[in-house]
Amino acid sequence: MNRSVLLAPSLTIVLLLAPAWAQQSNTVETAYVYKPDGTHHCDADPGVPLAAMAQELIDSGIPVYSRRKAHDGREGIAVCASPTGSINLYEVAESDLPKAFQLGFRRLDPSWLERR
Repeated sequence: MNRSVLLAPSLTIVLLLAPAWAQQSNTVETAYVYKPDGTHHCDADPGVPLAAMAQELIDSGIPVYSRRKAHDGREGIAVCASPTGSINLYEVAESDLPKAFQLGFRRLDPSWLERR
């Protein structure tokens, strides 16, 4: 029997599965980190923009996979000059957490996302 006839099905299977293998090897485990945006009750200052704080991460070599404004979920006092609880939230690689912590970011408890 011709060898090419025997190898063709095997080669087809390998070529069909190659994209799945490549995709699996590029999977990155991520986590969410945040910092307060600096806003205070009764203050017109909009705080640190999402993009500016993301740039802090990027400049330190930390890729940002997603970003959004959020609230820390804590009940605070609504008195002028007290923090609003507004945060800038970023999705980063879990392997980059130590670098993010050095920049003053905190890890968001994963259960916070489950409640939303």
